[in-house]
Amino acid sequence: MKISYNEATAKGCSSLALDLELCEKAGFDYIEIRLDMLGDYLKEHTVEELAAFFRASRLKPHAMNALYLYPEFFGDHDDPERRDALLAEFQTGLDVCKAIGSHYFIIVPPLQRDPNGGPFVGAREETFENCVRILKKLGEMARPYDVNLCFELVGFERSSVRTVEEADAIVRAADRDNVGFVFDSYNIYLNNRTNDFSAIRTVQPEKIFAVHMMSGKDVPDGEMGQDKRCFPDAGVVDIGNFLENLREAGYDGMVSIETFNPDYWEKAPAWVIKTA
Repeated sequence: MKISYNEATAKGCSSLALDLELCEKAGFDYIEIRLDMLGDYLKEHTVEELAAFFRASRLKPHAMNALYLYPEFFGDHDDPERRDALLAEFQTGLDVCKAIGSHYFIIVPPLQRDPNGGPFVGAREETFENCVRILKKLGEMARPYDVNLCFELVGFERSSVRTVEEADAIVRAADRDNVGFVFDSYNIYLNNRTNDFSAIRTVQPEKIFAVHMMSGKDVPDGEMGQDKRCFPDAGVVDIGNFLENLREAGYDGMVSIETFNPDYWEKAPAWVIKTA
């Protein structure tokens, strides 16, 4: 396996330029670039500068993070302005992927984005149809760029796709060789606090394009969320079980540390990346 760093881990205290320097120094094999941090980087740098860094570094780019879907995307009732804005974001990511040699793009299913707004509202059948339609279209758009889409289930109630089984059905129906998964230990755990990761062994192993690994704080159900993620040396997620199921599935690709913990953002970026 190769070790990777996801920029969310020091998002609140670092920058892409600094992350590149620190990840190379720390010995990471890959870095996952956040689109928002890429946007900030490009205010003062060029894509060619980013490409030149990777040409000269042992550190290599992995996935772009992330495109957040909405149910009507590419549908009959899509809003043209909203569609064009998301397509522009996707196209920017594809263009940068091609320039720097990145071959993966994280795709997040529709979420109910208001944390106080309750669970996602929508039938499972409708979500299935929406996600299959969108992934087919995005997969065709990504093909000329040699980019693979990593569909990421999110286990909490505000997500439209919460289980490995649901995500697997969508990926199989999309039926594109460049549409697969990223499996995230905490996002799987968020579905009823499951530490049973055996469903990973039921998917097509060649479709596992990326892995995110982290644990989470032990908090009441109402407080569970992405900001409760923590490094995998502590917390409530059975990381050993997660990794064992990936091994039994035949996965030997990258494993990326991804937390959104604001406690880490209070520390120096060098501490965060070295600890990761």
